[in-house]
Amino acid sequence: MAIKFIPFFYTLIFATILVAVVPKAEIRRLSIYGIIFGAIFDVVLVSIANITGSFRYINYEPFGLIGIHFLAPISWAIFFIIYFYFLPNKRSYIYLYTISGVFYSMMFCQMITKLGVLKLSHGIIDSIIPFVLWFPLATWGYLKLVKS
Repeated sequence: MAIKFIPFFYTLIFATILVAVVPKAEIRRLSIYGIIFGAIFDVVLVSIANITGSFRYINYEPFGLIGIHFLAPISWAIFFIIYFYFLPNKRSYIYLYTISGVFYSMMFCQMITKLGVLKLSHGIIDSIIPFVLWFPLATWGYLKLVKS
């Protein structure tokens, strides 16, 4: 299988999990948060990474533009809809859940790096720092928006 098709598979897997697990009404309700905290954050993060040279997508051929893979923001939007759907209510569990999200994303980042979809300039550091900032900020922002 060509490397350029790997993002299609993980986007398909996330979409299948989304449809199988999250009710349609919740998908509609959480979509805006998935777009904001998943897709838009991803585009901003990847743009900053491209400017600073931290990491970049490789082997995306016709499926990207200006260093951004077209399917990555879609996948992150889907992922964050699932993430917010399962977000617990109790504060201590929220911390644990957020740390779990960071850890999962780091593992996923390392996997797609080893598959040849992503290139990290500074090794594992480039897969730690963005997620340690992204997940707490996204969780905090979602909780603030939902309360208002």
